[in-house]
Amino acid sequence: MDKPFTFPKALLRWVIILVISWLFMFLTPGAWFANWYLPMSFFLLMGTVTFGIVGLGWPLAAPGGSWKPGTNRWLTGLGMTIIWLVVALILTAVETWVWPGNPLAAGPIPVGAWFGIAVFMSTLWYAFSGIESRPFGPQKSWANWLLASAIILIMAGVMGSYAVNFNTPDNAAGLNDVAWNFQGKYFGGDWFALAIWIIVFVQMFGSTMVFQGWPFYKAGKVLYPILNTFFAVLLGWLFWKYVMPAVFPDSTSFTWAAIGGTLIGWSLMSSLAFEFYPFAKMKQPARGVGMFVVYQLIVPAIWIMLMRWVLGPPILDHINEALGGPAMDINQITAFFTLHVLAIFLLIHNFFFMRAPWSIPGPPLGPEELPPGTA
Repeated sequence: MDKPFTFPKALLRWVIILVISWLFMFLTPGAWFANWYLPMSFFLLMGTVTFGIVGLGWPLAAPGGSWKPGTNRWLTGLGMTIIWLVVALILTAVETWVWPGNPLAAGPIPVGAWFGIAVFMSTLWYAFSGIESRPFGPQKSWANWLLASAIILIMAGVMGSYAVNFNTPDNAAGLNDVAWNFQGKYFGGDWFALAIWIIVFVQMFGSTMVFQGWPFYKAGKVLYPILNTFFAVLLGWLFWKYVMPAVFPDSTSFTWAAIGGTLIGWSLMSSLAFEFYPFAKMKQPARGVGMFVVYQLIVPAIWIMLMRWVLGPPILDHINEALGGPAMDINQITAFFTLHVLAIFLLIHNFFFMRAPWSIPGPPLGPEELPPGTA
């Protein structure tokens, strides 16, 4: 029998993956990381959720795939990682050469990321807003994965088409009239920041994180996802449009990148890596209040300050030197490190490698469920 996965083990695992993530950013070519990996990584993030959460590890990992007790988890994880990478590369090729046909980066304009954020938001909404993300049941994980992937990509395409444009007043980048410019409502940078703040609240009230859908899950299966979605979009828009500009009027990327990106990352890590510690023995909403204070206020404040030392200048300089100038700031690097490297590595280790060599992760606690053995 697997030994219990205690907080010290969780912290050790997190530190190991943190170091690997730092080395990945520092050792990979800076231009490749910024212009190729980052836009493509939105499909990687999508795949960690569709394969790992919606598909329950299909096709190779547990519990929805072919893995059986006694099978080597490292080899299973390697096989899942290869499948995951291939799917992400195929989707990246479709985006680049089929539809919408945009490059991953156009000079200083990260057009691939501006489409990718729609993929990311659609993924998290589908998996965590309270809708039935596995309508075919756990025995048909392949069908759940396929349906999720189709819905996410269609939603991202619709949002990209109607929400994003690449227009600048002076057309400095020459993108105003390109065929793949969606000519949507928001300039790409504004759209990216808005999407980040919507994602903050999709995650905060998501079914497996912080408040775990409270209080919306009490409204029933039909109203639950509707209310959850409405308030996530409303709060995201209010924070993007009014709250953050009022609190930080001189900010450019600090609010959406450093704050927003960190909140998203720690809402994920507090449940995935630390399993609601130390609030697992509480039910919602007490659990959510504790999680919010610790993992959405205290830890993010420390994390943002810490990343200024850990990532800048070593990582920041590494990226900007490769790009030929100050193309990114420490706030953006903080968000990209937290979400596109650390979170991805944690997710694939959790779902594809089944947390080897530690105990296999079980299903997350429900909002009113207590750990086994709790009185």
